[in-house]
Amino acid sequence: MRDVNLTVPDYPYGSPCWVDLLVSDVRRAKTFYGELFGWQWLAGDPATGGYTMALLDGHPVAGISSKPDGAPVRSQWTTYLRVGDIEVAERAINTYGGRTLGRPVAIGALSRTLIAVDPGGSYFGVWEPGDLPGSGVLDEPGSLTWNELLTRDFDRVQTFQLAVFGHEFTDETEPGGPRWATAHTGDGNPAFGLAEIDDEWPREIPPHWVASFATHDVVPGLDRALELGATLLQGPFDGPYGVGAVLSGPEGEVFSLLVPDLA
Repeated sequence: MRDVNLTVPDYPYGSPCWVDLLVSDVRRAKTFYGELFGWQWLAGDPATGGYTMALLDGHPVAGISSKPDGAPVRSQWTTYLRVGDIEVAERAINTYGGRTLGRPVAIGALSRTLIAVDPGGSYFGVWEPGDLPGSGVLDEPGSLTWNELLTRDFDRVQTFQLAVFGHEFTDETEPGGPRWATAHTGDGNPAFGLAEIDDEWPREIPPHWVASFATHDVVPGLDRALELGATLLQGPFDGPYGVGAVLSGPEGEVFSLLVPDLA
């Protein structure tokens, strides 16, 4: 950890603070995202329990791990929500309709984590910070800038998020469109978007989180991603938090490129 800058933004309770990628072919994923975002890779060592991190100018911005053979979960980006006590969060998740998968796991001294499923069926992570409170950079090209949860159980998920993480929601649904809301942390800042998957979506699309990575310009970023083997799923479009495009990576994992609206 000698060359890693662990100075990070202040993440309030319940805010998305970290993302990591679960894939079968770690080498291919490292090549793809390294070339797309300019990430360098810090190989896992005993101090982090073997966990590999992506670095952007020396700042940790994401993690990557190998999916075990035969694992029932798909290749995906996982969004982690910050908590103070992971055991308290674990009990709350199970009490209010979610389901935790396994027990909390320590990433060395960096953090303790837990994977869970919300009442709508979407996977997410819980992050109790140790030496690493979260991503060391936000809103800069190649770093996390926004997260969005797409669900078919809009009301249940809102209730769950409020009970477990204290998220209040502001409805921003456009006339005639599917329901959409912004979750806010206790300090009033926007935390993530909540979008309803309505009947116009194909039934095979599961509920899921989308991690959005910042770019200066969507079109060149999109072109480069497609050259590297990504697939365009949606966009480019002008959304409530910037101009973006949704893609899938080498193993079908969904992510987004976004020019953040920081005004």
